[in-house]
Amino acid sequence: MKTQSLLFKLVLVATASIASASSFGQSAIEVGATVPLTGPAALSGTQYHNSLRLAEEEINKAGGINGKPIRFVFEDAQSSNPTALNAFIKLVQERKPVFVFLSSYSTQNLAVAPEVLKAKIPVMYAGGAEAVGALKNPYMFRIRPADTTAAQAIARFVKTGLNASKPGIIYIQNDFGQGAAKAAAKQLEDSGIKVAGMEAYGGTDKDMSAQLLNLKNKGADAIIALSFPQDGALLLRQIKTLGLKQPVVAASGTFLPSAMQLMSPSDLENVWGVIDVMLDTNPHAAKFVKDYKAKYKIDADSYAAVYYDGAMILADGLRKVGTDPQKLREYLGSVKNYQGVAGQFSFDAGGNGVHEVTVVNFKKGTKEMNFVTKVSDPQ
Repeated sequence: MKTQSLLFKLVLVATASIASASSFGQSAIEVGATVPLTGPAALSGTQYHNSLRLAEEEINKAGGINGKPIRFVFEDAQSSNPTALNAFIKLVQERKPVFVFLSSYSTQNLAVAPEVLKAKIPVMYAGGAEAVGALKNPYMFRIRPADTTAAQAIARFVKTGLNASKPGIIYIQNDFGQGAAKAAAKQLEDSGIKVAGMEAYGGTDKDMSAQLLNLKNKGADAIIALSFPQDGALLLRQIKTLGLKQPVVAASGTFLPSAMQLMSPSDLENVWGVIDVMLDTNPHAAKFVKDYKAKYKIDADSYAAVYYDGAMILADGLRKVGTDPQKLREYLGSVKNYQGVAGQFSFDAGGNGVHEVTVVNFKKGTKEMNFVTKVSDPQ
């Protein structure tokens, strides 16, 4: 029944896109998107699948691309690297899109990167791992803060906001966690702060109490948590269960809607989050937030926002330089100070478009976020 339901959903999406294109009386400009639509990663994938559909609808209502409709063609990246790779290859070979949106998972982005270079088609992605940027792939453009931006902001806030002198770091053992932990430790050490210890856990681990107690026993006076949504929620719950009193500063994945629904207000006491963006504080996001909620009956998260912005940046590029992949790549590299619903985008030489994060905490007894400050990367 679940498979039939998913197939029915995808047929509806495809039918809506075809109808939109036919209303212009001409063939559409096709844009590919490899999105996790099934499996554990679908919790976040659904958000940017929705936002790309919303962007497609709004672009076409506004006249499309110089009078020509745009159509987003989706392939399910699921929750594995081989599936994401196959989804990208299938899109390129069968649909020959002018552009492709990749998933928000860095391991998938790393797997697909060689094929992106081979295809010579520009892509946008939301994975934060520095390992992706280190490839220096000229066709890959990141539409959310790099993990080093967030990790450096976490480290600076631990020092200046919490006045901690011996923080401990706990992280998920993958490309994201390892890169972010390394960046945070370096930032702290460069600031003259010694890290009490660094503890890793596996992506499928359900009990991190040993690692947390190790940090406590090493004298950690604050805990930096670098995790994905589900394990992040579990981590915060276990910190409270163990009775640890150290303040916690956690990365953005822990505060996505899919993670927040797994936590109670008490789990968020003495917790700070370093997130991509707090949409409620950005007046440019008000219409997007309202339209998204009205259409999909759920709140938009930061991933939905950046993919929506990415689609709008792409639409501007298509209008200005056309569908030639090389010209599109050059155009994207030139984008500076684009004001989107998720903030400002300026792509640097490494393809990084977002250079600021937001620090939040939570109103006592609630899961409601309080804005604390914004932190820009040091470049």
